[in-house]
Amino acid sequence: MRLSNSTVTCALVFILGVPIGACSGSARDTEGTAAAPVDSGAKPDAQQDTGSAADTLSEQRQPAVATRPTDSPAQVRPDTPPAGAAKPAEQAAGEDGPNVSQADYEGWRQYSVNCARCHGQDVLPNPVAANLLISLGSGGPISSEEEFFEVVNEGRPARGMPGFKGVLSREQIEATYAYVKGRAEKRIPPGRPARPPA
Repeated sequence: MRLSNSTVTCALVFILGVPIGACSGSARDTEGTAAAPVDSGAKPDAQQDTGSAADTLSEQRQPAVATRPTDSPAQVRPDTPPAGAAKPAEQAAGEDGPNVSQADYEGWRQYSVNCARCHGQDVLPNPVAANLLISLGSGGPISSEEEFFEVVNEGRPARGMPGFKGVLSREQIEATYAYVKGRAEKRIPPGRPARPPA
């Protein structure tokens, strides 16, 4: 018995309970309906596939879909943004975002480029690195801007954090501190802030 990649993928979806892509190459979820059940790949001689190798390749190259563990395959569509995601036009223009100072906006920009990949988008907790909402929050281990500057500048090599000495200027680190501190104090809500007027 020969199993296709899509059959194996679907088996993993149902065994693990975590959707990881399209389940069936022939029954795609185009209208929000559940994909057709997946068979074992074995077909009677009268029903053997007559498709070309190109058809098989196109079925195997379906894009992976980023999902949340709670989504079922019937709920996930490749053209649907995750819940709470901003529309592309809003992201590009910064529309409807929270109003912040120029320093906080610059801090958001610096954080997004230099820190978010480890510390999480919008300074939301991430299992990869320290939770900065706690670290810079009331009673947290980083109690001043100078301590923040030292940690960012020197890094924490034992914990896997690189130093940014020579990469970020003092002004860039201060702006990042203003943004992260604003998030820790709940002055700045999550999401892309609106660009302050010039």
